[in-house]
Amino acid sequence: MDNEINDLEFFITLASAKSMTRASIEMNIPLPTISRKLSKLESFYSKRLINRSARKFELTESGRLLLDRAIHVSSILKQVYDDVSQNVTSFSGKLRVGSLNYLGRTKLVNIIAKFSQLHPDLEIELILSDSKMDLIENGLDVLFQLEHPNSMIYDYDLIIDTRRIFCASPEYFEKHGFPTHVLDLLNHRCICLIRNHHIYQDWKYIVDNEAVEIRINPYLKSNNAEVTHQWMIQGLGIGYRLYHEVKNELNAGTLIECFKEYHSSALSLFMTYSKVKKRQVIQEFSQFVKENLS
Repeated sequence: MDNEINDLEFFITLASAKSMTRASIEMNIPLPTISRKLSKLESFYSKRLINRSARKFELTESGRLLLDRAIHVSSILKQVYDDVSQNVTSFSGKLRVGSLNYLGRTKLVNIIAKFSQLHPDLEIELILSDSKMDLIENGLDVLFQLEHPNSMIYDYDLIIDTRRIFCASPEYFEKHGFPTHVLDLLNHRCICLIRNHHIYQDWKYIVDNEAVEIRINPYLKSNNAEVTHQWMIQGLGIGYRLYHEVKNELNAGTLIECFKEYHSSALSLFMTYSKVKKRQVIQEFSQFVKENLS
């Protein structure tokens, strides 16, 4: 049953993307894997589902029928989960949660521990990574992400609105001086995060109602957000963090924000889940995270 449901989720995603390449990016699955999964589906139904070429991607009549039925089945299963579980006060089964590394280690680890105590029969697995994850490919029930989810494919809840800020330790500013304009960052030691082989070195601000983007030369970089965080606390450079992640350090003076008078980029934290697999446990977990994430 699970395999059939996953196949339907995959086809909904692929059809919504309207491109094998775009589906590969959205699901973070290699293009050859996308092709193999589609071929497997077409073999199962003994029908060609998509006409595809270098310039063309369109559903066949069988493909449109499958998409229509897949969305219908998804809706029915979601309603079944809601109806059957609506009076449940304690959950059982499994809940696989994916998250960015730092958020998971500093926030979700305690929230999940409390939620587990309320539901001792529920088996919870927390998967952490600073690389992009996907619900289907990573076999997750929920995924915390900063990227705005594709609402055609997934349901999601907005967990918290936040913003990206740039900060460093008092020791760093005492040694290297405090920047007064974003262009000053070009002459400072900056710390960058690497994610999916991409270096986040294009830092953005709104100065006098105009967007300013600075490409800095990283002094230190890592693919682990916790490592970059520790380097900042140790006084090794200026880096960017999400406000809710460093609120305690800012209040304690362990880190100091740069350029408070300017506006940095606003971000939102989303909890994404499958349109097919939404259950009451996911609704309860989402609400619990909102109430306990500070």
